[in-house]
Amino acid sequence: MTSSSSSSKDRASRYAIRTIRYQDSLMVNVCDLYLIDKQIQHGNITIDIKKNYWMDKVADDSEIESYLKKSSISNLAGKDTVDKAIELNLAKRSSVKYFSDVPFLMIYRFRESY
Repeated sequence: MTSSSSSSKDRASRYAIRTIRYQDSLMVNVCDLYLIDKQIQHGNITIDIKKNYWMDKVADDSEIESYLKKSSISNLAGKDTVDKAIELNLAKRSSVKYFSDVPFLMIYRFRESY
C-alpha cells in the first residue's frame, strides 16, 4: 500500500460521533471528522458543526456502521459519512442535501407499527 492511499484510508475511516438517548430511541450525530468546528450553508440556512453537539468520540467504519444500523434518528454530515449510510441502504442519494458542497442527510426510522 502506498503512503498516499494509506493516508486516504485513515482520513476516510475517521468519523466524529455523538450518541443520544431520546424518548426511547437512539439518536446519532455522525460527521466526517474534518468538519468539526466548521460552518456549512445553503441559502439562508447555516449549520454549525460544533464539537459539543456532533462529537463524543472518534470512531472507525465498523463502529459507525453498527450505530447507523441500530439508530432511529441519524443526523449525518460529510461525504464519507453520507456515503456510508447510502452503502448500508439506509437512504437514497436523492435524499441528500448539500450545504457548502458538503453532503447532509437526516434519517428518521419508525420502530413501531401504527
